Amino acid sequence: MSLDNPASAKRPSPFKRMILPEYRDVPLAGATLFDLVKFCGSDRRIDYTTANGNRITCADIAHIASMKRTRIYFSGKNNSIHLDRLSGISRLDIACVGTSTVRIGRTDIVRGATVMAAHRADIAIGSGCMLSRDIMLYASGAHGLYNSSDGERRGSANIQIGDKVWVGQGSRILAGAQVGPGSVIGSYSVLPGKIPNNCAAAGNPCRVTTRDVFWTKEAISGNYFLHLEQSGNPIPAIARLTEVS
Repeated sequence: MSLDNPASAKRPSPFKRMILPEYRDVPLAGATLFDLVKFCGSDRRIDYTTANGNRITCADIAHIASMKRTRIYFSGKNNSIHLDRLSGISRLDIACVGTSTVRIGRTDIVRGATVMAAHRADIAIGSGCMLSRDIMLYASGAHGLYNSSDGERRGSANIQIGDKVWVGQGSRILAGAQVGPGSVIGSYSVLPGKIPNNCAAAGNPCRVTTRDVFWTKEAISGNYFLHLEQSGNPIPAIARLTEVS
């Protein structure tokens, strides 16, 4: 895989050779979002394209602490990473290899996550999600699994995570995974398939354990709807029944 070579560019690149601990065998060029903020000289947003056509955009760079804890990695050409407002980041590593795409909406909390899209894969994470520690999302189109009967490819190289999804500690989200909005993925789950909206799911492989649920960052005793009524707040839109697939 080719990397952007700072020495051959017209001006120095903020990307340097870096090692992503989970993928030490993959040659990567990396930079923190804070490095890119300084390089681009912007106080509002980032929109930077490397010499190899790798593009990184961030719509809101107001939360500097999260910028310092978010690292971007590229290998190959024409990858793209598109971020909304990042806040509450303790550690977030995002890597794109071989013309892949990662899109992440407004974050809520990310304790520790690695997101890797490789070989024309696409990973999309919605807004308001909460990712615990030691989370990994990995999607790759490098190898294929095919039907022996007709030669059709099985599975998907993409991952889709809906809005306001809570992913528990140690979970592994694999190629082909889809999680509907408002759902919860239990700790140390391995998810290669589809979970609908407003579900709790867990296990290896990850399966639905409870339907018709929603979650919030605050934990109260008793009835949450009554709590909202007493505080004069409406029931949130995310409090929905699970759709039957």
